Amino acid sequence: MKHAVLFLSIFCILTNSFAQDLFHDLNVEIDVKEGSISVIDVIHFKEDKENKDLYFYLNRNLNVKCLDENYSLVNVEIKNDDIGSDPDNIAVNKYKIESLTKNSFPKVLPLSYDGIIKDEIKSGAAEYARGFSETKGIISENGVYLAGSSFWVPYFPGKGLMTFNMNVKIDSTWGIVSQGERTVNDIVKDKKFIKYESPEPMDDIYLIAAQWTEYHVNAGNVLVQAFLRTPDEKLAARYLNVTSSYIKLYEELIGKYPYKKFALVENFWETGYGMPSFTLLGEKVIRFPWILHSSYPHELLHNYWGNSVYVDYEKGNWCEGITVYMADHLIKEQSGQGAEYRRNTLQKYTDFVNPDNDFPLTEFRSRNNSAEEAIGYGKSMMLNEMLRFDLGDEIFLKAYAKFYSDNKFKKASFDDIRKSFEEVSDKDLKAFFDQWLNKTGAPKLEVSNVKMDKVNDKYELKFVLSQVQDEDAFDINVPVAIYLKESNEVIINKVNLHEKTKDYSFIFDNEPLKIEVDPQYNVFRRLDKREVPNTLSQIMGDKSGVIVLPKQSSMFSSYMEVAKAWKQIQEAQDKSLEIVIDAEIESLPTNRAIWIFGFENKFADKVQIPTVYYSYLKDSDQHLFSDVKENGSLVYALPNPENGGNTIGFLGTNMDMALSGLARKLPHYGKYSYLGFEGDEPTNVLKGIFPVINSPLNIIITDRDNDIQAKLIARKALSDNSK
Repeated sequence: MKHAVLFLSIFCILTNSFAQDLFHDLNVEIDVKEGSISVIDVIHFKEDKENKDLYFYLNRNLNVKCLDENYSLVNVEIKNDDIGSDPDNIAVNKYKIESLTKNSFPKVLPLSYDGIIKDEIKSGAAEYARGFSETKGIISENGVYLAGSSFWVPYFPGKGLMTFNMNVKIDSTWGIVSQGERTVNDIVKDKKFIKYESPEPMDDIYLIAAQWTEYHVNAGNVLVQAFLRTPDEKLAARYLNVTSSYIKLYEELIGKYPYKKFALVENFWETGYGMPSFTLLGEKVIRFPWILHSSYPHELLHNYWGNSVYVDYEKGNWCEGITVYMADHLIKEQSGQGAEYRRNTLQKYTDFVNPDNDFPLTEFRSRNNSAEEAIGYGKSMMLNEMLRFDLGDEIFLKAYAKFYSDNKFKKASFDDIRKSFEEVSDKDLKAFFDQWLNKTGAPKLEVSNVKMDKVNDKYELKFVLSQVQDEDAFDINVPVAIYLKESNEVIINKVNLHEKTKDYSFIFDNEPLKIEVDPQYNVFRRLDKREVPNTLSQIMGDKSGVIVLPKQSSMFSSYMEVAKAWKQIQEAQDKSLEIVIDAEIESLPTNRAIWIFGFENKFADKVQIPTVYYSYLKDSDQHLFSDVKENGSLVYALPNPENGGNTIGFLGTNMDMALSGLARKLPHYGKYSYLGFEGDEPTNVLKGIFPVINSPLNIIITDRDNDIQAKLIARKALSDNSK
């Protein structure tokens, strides 16, 4: 009690004014062995009329009391709509602050609370479908993870952003990472005392702790740090160098980096989290060499989108789409693979989204399954692609620089993005944003009646472009690529299509030989099955599927375990997956996706790879196909021979021990047509995508396609400052 009174007397004399609604002055002590936390939080409120009725939520495992005798805390009943979710799953108590005097409600409120926080890390079917495990908050000897989902800091509904200082006492061998700047990092006897100051407004407060080795460099005015659980100077150096280069890139694209530091923090379970001024990645993830130029810059970019310009979630989560576009997509675009990335994005939407699980972008909050990812990340990314395609690179970048400058350390929405683009472009974009934010579904394109007539010394090209989706017509700008005889240049004409069907006509000096509709996938749309290669995601994304098991296989029970695990994953995403035995059916279904398991399966001959596909493969890949078929594990996807509109997949292995690994890994290889693995691990040694041979949007006008000299060239990347 003396400690609390002394602490209170020190902080009650503070007279700072705070720009945000709340300021938390946190004094924290963590007992790692006990898994417990003890906090004194002196909360400063912005002076306004909203303090009349004050409520807050706190983790129900924490015992709380008010240290100001003028106020009391009353535990009140929680209603289901109080915090937008089931309170039993959130595990919080709700408290009302009542004044015991006639004085006004508090400008400063000191609270003391302590208890044990231990929400075990979950890896069930639902979490597996999302690609990672989760906990709402945990204090353990492996590490500490406390966030807004832990409700370890009092949450006041209706209040806006907050600033904070955090003093932490913990075992001397441990470190702490949070937002803001670390201003104290001292060891006294067997304890470490750490202080973080966060003057920038936040929408969450994190406390991450573990036993790390720390590395750092300065990138201009930004401190770049790496906190590794296992010392590794070379690994740290790679991250520090890459971080510095990406900060420079994003400052050139958007504006000055918003914080004084950026830290790579190694977590004690597999995560891919981006927080203000740091990222929390799992120990396996950070050691994948490709992560440095994929997921890692994505998390760094979140310091602009989502972690300094905050999301107004009531109006939809806009930040994932633009982060994907300026990180993952940009990196692919810099290497000439932008069109392929956009095609894969559209394929995910085509495979995983249907009328039953579709929803407007304004309703996206976070990713819980593949359909939500395809909309909240993919459709949102393509919205940005269409903005750039319609308005040009210069306006696109200026608009987002303005959006960043105008909304830094504020909550923003799609409306704010629209306003920035309208101001920079001097165009009314309300109809564009209304269409893509509030309407479900997607256009599906079809080209027909392609004709070429010679008129005097000119050539007239005619064709019909249609939207064949069930939904009403979308207003879209569609690129049409036209290949001409004796020309090294592909002509790109952008045509507007705002109705279900429209005729087009163009005049050329040279003879048109071929046309391609949206060949680089600049338009958000649902793809035709024949337009894209068959991939594993088409099977996994189907609402209804079946796995056919090989009765005669010596590995029957292991195949069954894989089937049961996948069945759980599909059901966690509101899909169905039936398991049947090959000996018990006479024929394969034709109205849903199919998996054939086992080389011994009586239906294995139904999924033989067509010879035409082999002709497109490198000799080395053809040899690998033979090797893994004889000695390893082979997986591929093909059109169903009985119904080309559905996909049929094959999984066969010669190694019983490999099946558990295949069950775990294959859902993350959805974009591939074929895969080969070696060993019990199993280790991937072969992967690729079968060619698209007969796309309905690519039309050869004459039979002289050998006369085509031109090649479609990838456009210049949004930034050519490749890392």
